[in-house]
Amino acid sequence: MPADIQTIKTFELFKDLKPEELEQLAALMHPIRITEGEVLTRRTDPAHSFYVVLSGNYMIYFKEGRAFTLHNRGDIIGMATVITPFRYRGTTVALTDGEVLEIAGDKFLDLIQSDAALGDRLMHRLNDILAERTVFPEGKKPPETVEAD
Repeated sequence: MPADIQTIKTFELFKDLKPEELEQLAALMHPIRITEGEVLTRRTDPAHSFYVVLSGNYMIYFKEGRAFTLHNRGDIIGMATVITPFRYRGTTVALTDGEVLEIAGDKFLDLIQSDAALGDRLMHRLNDILAERTVFPEGKKPPETVEAD
């Protein structure tokens, strides 16, 4: 069953999209129940799915020991599906039972590439999210591009 347009339009990533763009996205997104301990992404694996958190708590941890949790409705997991080299940089584990919306990475990338205006807006928002997630040493500015999780 596709995602509900009324739900996805409330998410920061999609809030300013046109109704027809929301319909395209909703048709590609499917709700999935997640159980505590379930692994959604595994570091270095090919990035096959993009997720939007509906409920639950998730931890993304990285090789270098850095980790953070996601627990807000609308948080995203799996940005590597649309950013080269299309491999997850972190491992994501469910800390609690929850629910996410899943979109196949290849379909999400196809949508972004097939509509330049939509793709540009979504990629700018994703870049902003990546910049927020990256920890920068005091006094240093963020790089122009950052790696995906």
